[in-house]
Amino acid sequence: MEKTRDYKGLWWLPDAPDNQVAGTLSVEKGKIALETIGVLGASNPLSHFVGRDSIRYDVIWGVSSESKEISVFNCYESISVNTSCPFAVAEYKGQIVAVGKYIKSLDELGNYDVTAYIDELTYWFKPNCLHAHWNEQSYSCSADIKEANNVIVQIEEGCNLKIAGESNFTTSKTGMRVEFEQRTSLNFLFANPVSIREANMKVFLFEQFLSFATLTSVRCDKLLLIDKDKKTDPTENYTIEIFDDSEKERDNKYERFWDYLFVYDIIKDKFPLVIQKWYAEKELAPIRAHLIDSVNRRRVFSSVDFLVVVQAVEGYYYRFIKDEPCLKKLLTQLREKFSDIAAIELSDHDIGCICDSRHHYSHLLPTGKKKNVLDGIELYYLNHKLRKILLCCMLNFIGFDNEEINRIFKKSNNSYLRRIE
Repeated sequence: MEKTRDYKGLWWLPDAPDNQVAGTLSVEKGKIALETIGVLGASNPLSHFVGRDSIRYDVIWGVSSESKEISVFNCYESISVNTSCPFAVAEYKGQIVAVGKYIKSLDELGNYDVTAYIDELTYWFKPNCLHAHWNEQSYSCSADIKEANNVIVQIEEGCNLKIAGESNFTTSKTGMRVEFEQRTSLNFLFANPVSIREANMKVFLFEQFLSFATLTSVRCDKLLLIDKDKKTDPTENYTIEIFDDSEKERDNKYERFWDYLFVYDIIKDKFPLVIQKWYAEKELAPIRAHLIDSVNRRRVFSSVDFLVVVQAVEGYYYRFIKDEPCLKKLLTQLREKFSDIAAIELSDHDIGCICDSRHHYSHLLPTGKKKNVLDGIELYYLNHKLRKILLCCMLNFIGFDNEEINRIFKKSNNSYLRRIE
């Protein structure tokens, strides 16, 4: 998405269409704000200050200067009034924007499919659309959509997940330059009506899966609802673009696919079972969140990062193996479970340090209370070893045996698997 998108237009509340005010909606990473000349709701702006807490509107509708229908959800109002001026200025901080349709709520059902684009997905699942051929006297480049990679998996009744390669090309005005591009799209195909909230959750769960697969935090770069009721009419615009204020600016897309934990080609034979398990297992949610948090790339390591990994390992063991209150015992059993995986290097001393460090940092114990407490670079190296146990737990849970985990680890060049001194 561009740095900022501005939509100039008229804005109103769905139940008060006659009270329309002019304003500009600005949409950027991490911020959605509608500034208006005049206020919505009560006609007297001073009444907004009398005996009321902050005002929130479930949805504000608008029409842009390009004649686009816009819905802005969960808006909080702030007003600036100059008593010598005949109008007030208002700002409405929103949470989610839908450009392309008037929608009453995030839970309103519609006949939609969903298409999303995540930069890293193109490198994880190669599109295979572009083909180049050359010899001494000729050079050609072609895009063959029929040969593009794609896979469809039913992740639950009434919902199919589809990943597919796409391609497009552009030419300069003079025709002297032609540019080809290929990318991979993520699609959810619904048999029944779906809401924005449900569509967002489906994409969010795949973001988490891809974050796990790439060992980096990924976010959706573009989210579209496909209005199937309008798609049959060639004169209608059938795409609804969704923006979320939780989107944050992030570093450049992580293109080093050889550093991913695994790419699609490595697991393609098991991908249907793996992704079905990922979506079906509701109990995995808190461990999954801790795992994604633990693989976020940070410039500075702290004891909190260590605690996140410990808690994820403990949570996994309690939920999916057995309720074992002894951290030392569960770590020893996990080490035995994955003992034939070459990357695992957890010693008895390491386990003792994990236990003492976990209690020290969790309970803010005084120095010397536990004798095997590590900090600094030593805690960082210990965290490196423990995180590999967590990766094994997750891979095992979604369907990989130790032999397959070994193969996945050996094919990845990620530093999370090989400590860099």
